[in-house]
Amino acid sequence: MASEENDLETAAVALREAQAAVHLARRKLTAVVVSAYRAGEPVARIAERADMNVMDVRNLLAATDTSRRG
Repeated sequence: MASEENDLETAAVALREAQAAVHLARRKLTAVVVSAYRAGEPVARIAERADMNVMDVRNLLAATDTSRRG
């Protein structure tokens, strides 16, 4: 029983750490997508470089209220 509890706690910690890493990675990706767009890079090229689809890039830009003007 103690081993199972330890396994559960260890797994929960690992999940929280992974979630934090995903959150940080999303923030970094958002920052570079916004930066590239503001620098004049076309949405299609950003999507290609980031292995995303165009709609996801457009949604990200809309969610951050990003325009080329900055």
